[in-house]
Amino acid sequence: MAKFDGIKGQELLDFEKTKDELTLIFKDNRYLFIKVNSGDLVVDLAACNTAKGQELQSVEEGSGEITLIFKDDHKLPVKVQSGQMQVDSIPE
Repeated sequence: MAKFDGIKGQELLDFEKTKDELTLIFKDNRYLFIKVNSGDLVVDLAACNTAKGQELQSVEEGSGEITLIFKDDHKLPVKVQSGQMQVDSIPE
């Protein structure tokens, strides 16, 4: 998907997790914001830590779920248990 082109090929440097938002910080000041409206965001923080330093290869987006696939075939799924997911990539 074109909205993820700005972060593809970038190394994941860090992440920040709150109850309803996950912010992924990539090299070259690029960000991916994953938010949930009126629901719960489910992500494995250990998987986020494992993805640090890895290069993002592709993104798969489905209904209530997004999966980030890194160079070593490491997958980082993010889901919502309820509510609606909103995903924004900066810069686009």
